[in-house]
Amino acid sequence: MNLYEGMFLFDANLAGRDWPGLERHVEDLMRRNSAKLEFTERWPDRKLAYEIKGCKKGTYYLTYFHASSASIAGLERDCQLSEKVLRLLVTKDDGLEEELERRRQRQAEAHAESHPQVDAASAEAEGSGDGDVDSEGGSGASAD
Repeated sequence: MNLYEGMFLFDANLAGRDWPGLERHVEDLMRRNSAKLEFTERWPDRKLAYEIKGCKKGTYYLTYFHASSASIAGLERDCQLSEKVLRLLVTKDDGLEEELERRRQRQAEAHAESHPQVDAASAEAEGSGDGDVDSEGGSGASAD
């Protein structure tokens, strides 16, 4: 199984209405062609240089996946037959492993910034310890 980079292009209007459905569609295409998704990243909508199937704006969806070289032709054929996929570009390169790890790291950092986690030590200091009194004047322990 080789590592491939796939760039899907969708109509921006469809992506705005049903993004989870498009993600499931890509997962189904991959599963149907015995490919295993490793990473996905939605890119912002962009104005297309020229109309594709009547669309002037598109949403790009970057994927990294493992697949056999024989399954790529089937994936490309299925995307050409799909009414949801405007275009697909699949590439294979020696440096994809490093690029995949770099993107995973960047995505994890962005997730950590947008979802800050409470430090365990500060949570314990703010939590109910022995003898703490809550705002109601009672003890922190409850009798069940």
